[in-house]
Order: sequence, then C-alpha cells, then structure tokens
Amino acid sequence: MSDAFAKRLGYVFRQPELLKQALTHPSFGAENYQRLEFLGDRVLGLIVADMLFKHFPDAAEGELSRRFTMLVREPTLAEIGREWRLEDVVSLGAGEALKPAIMADIVEAVLGAMYEDGGEEAVRGLVQAAWKPYLERKDEKDPKSRLQELVQAGGNPLPEYVVIAEEGPDHNKNFTVEVRSALGIGTGQGVSKQVAGAAAAAALLAQLDK
Repeated sequence: MSDAFAKRLGYVFRQPELLKQALTHPSFGAENYQRLEFLGDRVLGLIVADMLFKHFPDAAEGELSRRFTMLVREPTLAEIGREWRLEDVVSLGAGEALKPAIMADIVEAVLGAMYEDGGEEAVRGLVQAAWKPYLERKDEKDPKSRLQELVQAGGNPLPEYVVIAEEGPDHNKNFTVEVRSALGIGTGQGVSKQVAGAAAAAALLAQLDK
C-alpha cells in the first residue's frame, strides 16, 4: 500500500521504512510520524517561502507573510492530504479518527521522510507541484483573524485591542479602537467595538502591505 502511495507522489523511496513511519499515527505504534513531522514542517516552510519570494517579486513582506501563513496552515495541508488520499494509507489506532489536524501533520511527516530519503530537491519537486494551485489563492479570513495568524507566525504575543475613544449617545455610539502588536499599531472606527477592532486590524494590514 505504501509503495502505491509513493508512486502516486511520483517518488520511489530508497528507505521505504521512512514512509511507513510517516504514515503511522502515535495511537498505532511507537515508530510514528511525530519526529518526521517536525522535520517536514521546517522543510516545507523553507520551500514555500522560496516559492513565494520568486512568484511575487513585487510583493511586500507583509503580503508574503500572509500568503505563507495561508499555505502552511492546517486547512491547506489537510486539503492536500485529501488530494493525496491519505485516508487509504494511514495507520491509526482503534477508535482514532483521521481528523484534519492529523491529516496536516502526516502531510508534513511525508515531506520529512522524503527529505531524509532524498534530500531537499526530492521534496521541492513535490511541494512545487502540490502547492502551486494554492499560490494565487486569496485569504478570505476577516482582518482580525488574518492579523492574529500573521503575528503568531513570527512567534509574537497576540495583538491587543484597546478602545481609545467613545463618542455619541448610547443609541448612536462611535468607537475608536487601536490594535497594538509586534508588527505595528493600527487605528479604526466603527459603530461597535467589534467593527472598530476589525477596521483597526485592516488598517494595520494595509500598512504592512506597503
């Protein structure tokens, strides 16, 4: 089964035990994907960053970071795992379900196994083919979620939203909110704290795009 999966990926493993390990959940056995996932996560990050750098030569750092976060986050990895039909080859313990988070982990583990077996070039070919359709995809998340992911991608604390002004009668309030983060500060206004916070996040994201 693993051999058929490797052929589906277009790669022949010299050490097939690495692929078997990458496809094994901790609930199934001690020789599982966790260490390979750690490695694959780093390899994927490097290759995706390089792809974005070359594909969007005029993009600002902020835009590249947002696109990077979208390409390496769980939903994208799980979608690729479904395209690879991982459900046909993963070894799970009794009662364990192949949840999106597990699917994403195993995608990274497979990349880690390929790196250990054939080096970066072996992985690069697969990543370029599998991730290429996602390069132009726009992030449809709301501004606050996008900003949070961007900030956390750098290992920074969560953004802080502070109401700095509140005007008007109770039935017609207008709020001014400031978002403070490691990436900068943005200010927005709105008829509620939530709307003003979203406007502040959007303002900061716009600054980062410049």
